[in-house]
Amino acid sequence: MRRTMVAAHTGCGIHPDNTMASFFEGMELGADIVEVDVRVTREGRAILLHDDSPYLRTHAYEQLNDSSVRGLLDPIYAEHEIATLEQVLRASDPQGTKLNLDLKSADSIEPTVRLIREFEAQKRTFITGCSDRITELYPDIQVMQNTPDWLTMEQMERYGDFAEAVCAEARRSGYAGLNMNGFTCLPPIVKYAHAAGLKVWVYTINERPLMEWFLGMGVDAITTRAPRLLLELANGAKN
Repeated sequence: MRRTMVAAHTGCGIHPDNTMASFFEGMELGADIVEVDVRVTREGRAILLHDDSPYLRTHAYEQLNDSSVRGLLDPIYAEHEIATLEQVLRASDPQGTKLNLDLKSADSIEPTVRLIREFEAQKRTFITGCSDRITELYPDIQVMQNTPDWLTMEQMERYGDFAEAVCAEARRSGYAGLNMNGFTCLPPIVKYAHAAGLKVWVYTINERPLMEWFLGMGVDAITTRAPRLLLELANGAKN
């Protein structure tokens, strides 16, 4: 029986989302995967940031990271420097920690791919979020296909057909697997995906009953803000 991987959502501990302190928390807890959000600054430098800002288009990284400026992005940066994707790749390299890079904009694709290749991290990085044409243009990069956040009544009533169609499209388009809102993931899609050689990841699962449900379903990874609890459950399920 395969062990479900634990993916620590950014901000899984006491430190704010998308900071190096938060990233280290995920690593130190022993998560198999750590998830971060990626955007780019004016000069195309990949940084960890969830929300868009006009300052990204007017400031280079060094300007934006100045202590007098970075608080314009978010008050958390009064105490934390703006983290870069390069820092994340460098910090995670010795342990080989897997990364879920949630790209928030199309202009973050090329800088992210360049860094993945620079660190020879193709086998341990997975892209979610904005993934337009990545499988076509960069076939060495692993991409998880984002499925709909919600399903229509017809899709729910004919879930088997939906699952089969989604898996066929993902395989045809060269995706490594499916990245699914947990509310849309039911056992048939896990069956179809695994039969097609695809992974199934679900997000963001923070309650024990749902964790146990998806562990029993055999999904490949669960993204959570409670990685300590999920690690205990996942390791128990393996044993």
